[in-house]
Amino acid sequence: MKRFAATGLVAFLLAMLVPVTAGAQTDAPSRLRLDVAQLNPRVITTTSATLNVTGTVTNVGDRRISKLQVRLELGEKLTTERQVRAAMSGPAAAAASSTDFVDIEPATLEPGQTGQLAVTVRLDGTHGNLRIGSPGLYPLLVNVNGTPAYGGPARLASMSMLLPVLSAPGKSATGQNNPPAAFTMLWPIADTRPRIVAAPLGGTAVLSDDVLAGELRPGGRLYALVGSANAVRDDPQVTRSLCYAIDPDLLDTVEAMSHGYQVRTATGTVGGTGAETAKSWLQSLRELVAGQCVVQLPYADADLTAVTKVRGGDLLPFALDTGARMQELLGVAPQNRVLWADGALDQSTLAALSSAGVRTLITDPVDSATPVAGPVRLEGTQLRAQQADPLVLAGLAGASDASAVTSETPVDDPDVAAQNGLAALAFRGGLSGTPSRPVLVAPPHRWTAAQDELTGFLRNVGDLVQRGMLTPLPLPTLLTSMTTGSAKMSYTAEDLATATPSSVTEQMNSIESTMADLQGAMQIDPAARVQPAELLEPLRFALLRSTSSAWRPARGAAEASAADARSELDALLGRVTVDTPSVPISMASGSAPLPVSFNNRLPVQIAVRISLSNTPGLRVEQVPDRLVPAGLGGSERIPAEALRAGVFNLTVSLTTPGGTPLGHPARFELRSNEYGVVTLVLTIAGAAALVLLSARQIYRRVRARRA
Repeated sequence: MKRFAATGLVAFLLAMLVPVTAGAQTDAPSRLRLDVAQLNPRVITTTSATLNVTGTVTNVGDRRISKLQVRLELGEKLTTERQVRAAMSGPAAAAASSTDFVDIEPATLEPGQTGQLAVTVRLDGTHGNLRIGSPGLYPLLVNVNGTPAYGGPARLASMSMLLPVLSAPGKSATGQNNPPAAFTMLWPIADTRPRIVAAPLGGTAVLSDDVLAGELRPGGRLYALVGSANAVRDDPQVTRSLCYAIDPDLLDTVEAMSHGYQVRTATGTVGGTGAETAKSWLQSLRELVAGQCVVQLPYADADLTAVTKVRGGDLLPFALDTGARMQELLGVAPQNRVLWADGALDQSTLAALSSAGVRTLITDPVDSATPVAGPVRLEGTQLRAQQADPLVLAGLAGASDASAVTSETPVDDPDVAAQNGLAALAFRGGLSGTPSRPVLVAPPHRWTAAQDELTGFLRNVGDLVQRGMLTPLPLPTLLTSMTTGSAKMSYTAEDLATATPSSVTEQMNSIESTMADLQGAMQIDPAARVQPAELLEPLRFALLRSTSSAWRPARGAAEASAADARSELDALLGRVTVDTPSVPISMASGSAPLPVSFNNRLPVQIAVRISLSNTPGLRVEQVPDRLVPAGLGGSERIPAEALRAGVFNLTVSLTTPGGTPLGHPARFELRSNEYGVVTLVLTIAGAAALVLLSARQIYRRVRARRA
């Protein structure tokens, strides 16, 4: 456990913090950052004689801090689920046992300086050490004191975590009174956010950044997820319990990287650096999941409630029907009709999923108001909800009520979450003293922790299996268990507030409508043999990325992603163009055809309609729609008649028969020195009328003189 970071632990140092030394006072501003590098052992057994904690403290304030000291505090044993939840999300409980303070080296830190802490204590309850009298779950607090310049002694940083005790140190091991708890563990493999901003069919993918290349290398997050699971492949019990939950968008991105890719920068695109890394990581993933249980996430971990709002759910199959693609890239098919979506879904989305063929949803507890244990049938649908264990979920993901979180328990810290998740699993496995139902362990989709932290977590889980506290249960077996009733999934105002913005779904509707019209204008070309749907598929995946649940914390991120999808569509439309003549066009007579040339750089045939505008003084006939072959140009001679002599500036544009603009309009300059037939007829008719009127007038004057 090398990183065990506790970043942001000191944001809450208000009057509610209890002084830990005589005369100590609360110091409100953040002064120190505490990072714990090692907690050893993670689980206390009868052979555990000592507990060791090492780490660093960094002065992040603006003044010197002196007399820095650290000690460990152990709270009372937790006996109920409510107590465990409170220990994971609230302030530290009162200490039932504490160590002596130990100096930090150096004991005085200037702003920006870092000191080392190391505490090793005995667990026999002697003076200055910790006392553990019986097995159970205990809250452990790492407490750092110091004296800032111009202030008094105060607790400046602290970190709270749960410590499982399987047997009291130095005492004989107690037998397991309850049968082992069956458990299944999902292992999520997904990127922290979508990366592709452009991926034209047959072209080079463009990524928003090159961060993913680092995530796939040793030391990276995705490398750690695969490497830690590979490290326990020799433990058949742990391997039997694992089911790998994989985002198809991540697979597509890594596979595209392996063929060479570009990265978007402020000054243009540059070559990516992770092609070979992507090949190696993808091969490691294939080897890891070979013959193993795999379950799919929605494509790009999409917000399915938002997806169903786009043109009546036209995009839903693209979010769900990715099993064949996953099998192509990994060599293993995901569990049939099983989906692990992120967050709650509204009733209309559940109905749409049921109609789309989904039969099992892996979910958080579906109804927080009246929780039902075990799998349930979702009311109004044919869906089965396989609920993640709420206590282990709280340990791994942190408390959902951010208002209850203090600086003492940074629930967003992945390493603390891993320790708390392990403790919660041990609680389910017998430390609670009550029998446990089957436990589904479901970490966050974008779980972040160091590789040794993840490996240690899995090895400790294996140790719980060896001790008879847990027994592995494969996911397919778990999904055959009988449902325990029915429930309605809670979709609250908070879920609505964090959903994909309506402005994004409106833009998605517009883009999808344009693509539907464009697809209707396309036909497969016998030479290129590319299906129109295949050409548009990357754009539909781009729309799904716009709804990714990864965008929820970032304001404006979903809108920016939707803008990337619009840019991809515009680039596709721009591949059908009309040529602007290099010289003005002169009409040889008053009525002469207007030559219009156009090009189709798409790999499909497309029907185009030629439209002319800005034509006063010119009569133009409408011509039939033209089907332009793939990769070729075409021309059309449009009958035109000048109604006057002079220069005409025309605008010629191409659209689909449904009206979708293609490419950019072209400007034509047309010159005519002759009149057309209509003009000539009108002139002759006018001259004839003038002659007749003049003759009539002369006749009347002659008659008048004779009279």
